[in-house]
Amino acid sequence: MSTSNRPESSAAMPAALPQKKEIPASSPTPPTGANNTGTVPSRCCAVSLSSGVSCTLAIFGLARDLHIHGTLYGLSIGTQNTIRIRAADHASTRDLKRHMQKFADKEDGITVLAPKTSTPPDYRSPEGRVLIGKVKPLEALIVAVPPAHKKVRWSDTDLNAFKEATESEGVLSIAVFQALSKDEELLLPTYFDAVFTVTPCEPDEGFASAHMASPMAGSLLAATGHQALIENIKLDAEGRIQRQCLPCVSADKLTREIYRLRKESRSLEEIGKTLGFDKSTISRRLSALPYHLRTHCV
Repeated sequence: MSTSNRPESSAAMPAALPQKKEIPASSPTPPTGANNTGTVPSRCCAVSLSSGVSCTLAIFGLARDLHIHGTLYGLSIGTQNTIRIRAADHASTRDLKRHMQKFADKEDGITVLAPKTSTPPDYRSPEGRVLIGKVKPLEALIVAVPPAHKKVRWSDTDLNAFKEATESEGVLSIAVFQALSKDEELLLPTYFDAVFTVTPCEPDEGFASAHMASPMAGSLLAATGHQALIENIKLDAEGRIQRQCLPCVSADKLTREIYRLRKESRSLEEIGKTLGFDKSTISRRLSALPYHLRTHCV
């Protein structure tokens, strides 16, 4: 399997962002200097980070991909020249600012904003949502949502109010939730145009950590075959974050390698001999893949 350290590499063709389901009843006049003659719609996306995924690393990758490639986990969004990041706490604010300063060429278009309170804000409350603030049309807003208290879950009412607080004409907003329950995750597609779940996974050789980003199960993106991505991460000798983003079929490194070899038309016996496993093990791993993947390999 390739272990190239070239950042941002991906073999997947970006898909287009689904159209927003809700249409506002009225829209203000577009900003002066806008190239379009009509209004620019708002777009709201959500990312759900499971326990074990660094919110700082996830947001760093999101901002870079939006700023350079105009993609959100392979989904075509459009290059974002100006990005505002609302960090979850003061410690992550310092980390994000430090790494963004090492980000070559275009870092001046990304601003990291600390919380306006000494403790992480609660965006389920009206007082917390006021702290999000507004951004200008044609800008992007990334909000790191701190983990909620386990006894008080996000409700439909909370999510609707939060989306309205981040929604603004001509603005791309991305809410990065942390440690949601499965029931809370299931509410997200009702309010956001695209939803991705991010889980820790085994990194490829030469990397310190990795996570896998997938369109939420049952969503339109998942049903139409939008492929998951693995983001391999390490620090270089100068302390800069290095990333390798590739299409991913499994969080398990061995399964990824088996799939790669099978796609090269290697037989189950050849793969087993190469990796040191018997044919039945190789077959079981391939059979456990999603249907649209395993039909080409088993």
